[in-house]
Amino acid sequence: MCRPGLQIALSRVFVLLPLLMTSGGLSSCVTKQPEYFDPSQSSVAARKMQARVYSSVDEADVMSAAAAVLQDMGYSIDAVEFQLGVISASKRADATSRWEAFGSLTFDSMKCVFTFLIGCDGERYGAIDDVQDVRLTMVSMPRSNGDVAVRITIQRRIFDKRGRLSEQSTIADADVYESLFARLSKAVFLEQQGI
Repeated sequence: MCRPGLQIALSRVFVLLPLLMTSGGLSSCVTKQPEYFDPSQSSVAARKMQARVYSSVDEADVMSAAAAVLQDMGYSIDAVEFQLGVISASKRADATSRWEAFGSLTFDSMKCVFTFLIGCDGERYGAIDDVQDVRLTMVSMPRSNGDVAVRITIQRRIFDKRGRLSEQSTIADADVYESLFARLSKAVFLEQQGI
């Protein structure tokens, strides 16, 4: 006859042994970090396009110059966190293409005539792009050697004539960032000169 303590211990072993073997087998499957944690070449290129380093400047001068440049470009400053080095700005712009609007209006009119006024819903005209909300975020970070690293990202959301979101993307045009950084460089220089 088995002692009660030994019987309980054996029953636990028979329950726990399959669990331990299964968990050990599963943990041995994970050997490498997934690839989605590695930066892609496109993200490295985007970071290079969106970032600049300003030498021998004060971070406050860069932030002040950036706020002035953004306001000159028609942006509204939404938030400024000087201690974190973050400026967030936005603006609304027209996204309507005259040729797209003309084509869609013509198509809807022809559809209306051919269906004898039954299909007059303006479906294509209502689906063309109307406005875009552009949101810009600038992050500055001082370095130990007196330089200030700046990264700017620009996103846009495009809405159609019915107010539905038709596109959302990050601006990836190098010319846009080059033009913005050229303006910022001039403004930083003027800020340093006290002008």
